[in-house]
Amino acid sequence: MDKLQGSVKEQLQNFAQDIQTYISSNKWTNVDIGGEKISCSMTVFFVSASDNNTYTAQLFIGSQRPIFFGKNPSAKKTAMTRIFDDKWEFTYFKNQPLYRNENQFDPLTDMIDYYMYLVLGFDFDSYEPDGGTPYFQKCLTFCNQAPSSAKGWERSTTTYSKFTLAEELLNPKNQPFREGFFLYHFKGLDLLATKPDVAYKNIINLLQRIAELKKSGNPRSLLFKNFFETKYGELADLFKNYGDKNVYQLLIAVDPAHQAQYEEAYKGK
Repeated sequence: MDKLQGSVKEQLQNFAQDIQTYISSNKWTNVDIGGEKISCSMTVFFVSASDNNTYTAQLFIGSQRPIFFGKNPSAKKTAMTRIFDDKWEFTYFKNQPLYRNENQFDPLTDMIDYYMYLVLGFDFDSYEPDGGTPYFQKCLTFCNQAPSSAKGWERSTTTYSKFTLAEELLNPKNQPFREGFFLYHFKGLDLLATKPDVAYKNIINLLQRIAELKKSGNPRSLLFKNFFETKYGELADLFKNYGDKNVYQLLIAVDPAHQAQYEEAYKGK
């Protein structure tokens, strides 16, 4: 809240707790995952405030899941979501309870709902082919019910778009990516400790799928951009001990935005 005046900050003193309570007190899936918690963090950067309790803000959300060793989760984690959403405008009143109503657009709670389902979608996709589809469909529903005037919910934009990401996740043309995403995690990262040859094959398989999709479709896909923004550090480290260093050329080809990091890893730095 560094950009806000003191009197405004006082009105927001319970905001973080209200959001946390809202998330924790609602049920987001009917699937029994044995009491397992998804590790997720949210940071809200307030940009401005008006006299009628309307705020503009930016949101960063990140989530992780454990990497498995056999059937048991290890201490190692893999990042699943890392998104910076720079357009959020909503009304908030101190001490006003937040209610969840997925059938009526609310710029505050719908933003939270969208990202809770997005986090769930990526998490489920990593354990089961297309496991995240019901949650990505929820994300698209929120986008479709948002008014065209709602800031941050535009259908087309030159930067990040919630609608575009949800649409790309559900586009049948990107099905090879969704299948590869499952292979990358469940039959890749989760097998690295026990079956490294199989694991590396499946991890590289996803990179090859992305290369093919970029050739035949949208090379600037937000879905692929988001994947590499989340995974580039992990990918650079993964192949440091891999026998065929040509894989770094593949990484640079599919993710030129992080060429410097891949070149450093290739040189062993």
